[in-house]
Amino acid sequence: MKFLSKKFLWIVFSVAILALAGYLVYRHFYSVLPQSSIENMAEIQIKSSDRVLVFSPHPDDETIATGGAIVKAKNLGAKVEVVLVTDGNRRGLGAERRAEFQKVAEILGLSSSDLVFLNQPEFYLAKKVSAADLSAMLKNQIDNFSPTIIIYPDSSDQNPDHKFIGQTVKNLLPNYQNASGYSYLVHSTFYPRPIGLHEDKFLTPPKRLANGNHNWQKLSLSQSEEDTKFQALSEYKTQLRTPILHELLVAMVRRNELFSRNN
Repeated sequence: MKFLSKKFLWIVFSVAILALAGYLVYRHFYSVLPQSSIENMAEIQIKSSDRVLVFSPHPDDETIATGGAIVKAKNLGAKVEVVLVTDGNRRGLGAERRAEFQKVAEILGLSSSDLVFLNQPEFYLAKKVSAADLSAMLKNQIDNFSPTIIIYPDSSDQNPDHKFIGQTVKNLLPNYQNASGYSYLVHSTFYPRPIGLHEDKFLTPPKRLANGNHNWQKLSLSQSEEDTKFQALSEYKTQLRTPILHELLVAMVRRNELFSRNN
């Protein structure tokens, strides 16, 4: 019995060590680049003459990932349009989330004429709308607005709606050589880090996406731009009332926003 007990304990101990080692390796692979990496990133420039088109899968993505860019562009006098692709109604909160979105738009400096609602069904959009139909919808928005900058979700994003919309826009970009394409990341394992509000820190990309498929660049934010982004994000009470989601969302309020240059 003593032999069996010792053997059993060694098995449990060995499994625990292997599990811990596996977790540490997994977490290292999915961690973000160090704060110092921000120094090596090119700075994105927005000019007063720019026309900035933002594609937002859901009500809140435009603020989480691009709120600072919107505020900066509007303050410079650039034209900005935000296209909200889905209705945000997965949990039956579509009307409430749309009202939040409209209030947030005002805080970011947008008018009602700067907003476009495509009202597509939220969550697993790819199962409800064909790639051809979505491509036609998004192309129509690009053609109508004639942007010089297109901001859209990264196709590496783990949310299915973000991925589908991101890949669709990415496929369209070669048709618009006069527009610069910048993708943003919202949903990714162990991103951002640390979670919680850390306004003095930089946003850096996951190590696994620091590769040849991404050209990460930074958009530095002034304290005023950062504060406005936080004020706008605070209006998304339907999202922030979930504690873990709250910590993840406010973690995107940093000294910079992060985009991958794609053309």
